[in-house]
Amino acid sequence: MTITRLHTDATRYRAFARAQARRARRLPRDVVTQRVEEAFRDLCRALQPTLSLEVGAHEAGFSRWLKQEVTDARCVAFEANPYVHEKYDSALAGTGVEYHQLAVSDVDGTVELGIPRQLHNTRRGRRFRKLRTSRMASLSTHRYATLTETVPVRSVQLDDFVRVTDDDVVVAWIDVEGASRSVLVSGTEVLSRASVVYIEVENEQVWDGQWLDIDVARFLGECGLVPVLRDVQRRHQYNVVFAAADLADHPMITRLRDEVYR
Repeated sequence: MTITRLHTDATRYRAFARAQARRARRLPRDVVTQRVEEAFRDLCRALQPTLSLEVGAHEAGFSRWLKQEVTDARCVAFEANPYVHEKYDSALAGTGVEYHQLAVSDVDGTVELGIPRQLHNTRRGRRFRKLRTSRMASLSTHRYATLTETVPVRSVQLDDFVRVTDDDVVVAWIDVEGASRSVLVSGTEVLSRASVVYIEVENEQVWDGQWLDIDVARFLGECGLVPVLRDVQRRHQYNVVFAAADLADHPMITRLRDEVYR
């Protein structure tokens, strides 16, 4: 890809992000976040996927919901944190969700998972303790973590773990706390066949070496996915829904966008 193309993609994404952020900020944060999530689920329900992927699954709420909505779908959920997986594993038994205690990254083997146990909020001058079962475990290092527990976990590459065919309809939910680069590059083939992807992104670095929102958008653009919806969670963090290019202008997505920001 040429420098001009990269610049163009970044400019287009910034324009999308700013325009949708202006609309999103007219609503309470919890309202717009809920509406974007519900719109994504409406898309998944309409698509009737054969395969769903949830990376950074925690309690695998999305996978459990989709398995109930589309009973024939294969729902694969990855949770790297062993403490979280142990907490929810028994509850997920018998649901039909494949709940794996695995990291997803570009490494096929063992990786070090960091679990922040104490954070220093430099703006407020306060320190916060975190449980081992919080949602903050990551393959990246949090810049404001003053105490981090590290555990070895098995890692798999997405393209090696799941195989997709031309007949598959793929959806994905990705929430990996600053480790999106490792996840995404491990699944180029799978993601290139995805219809919709919901992913958490940030526009400033709070994790060492992380991909920012523009980097994520550029990669997913190369996979044929374009942004269609976003919310506002924190000043620097939000969720984005990407859709396959041939779906992006579908009347359903246009309607859902209007409903989200109304």
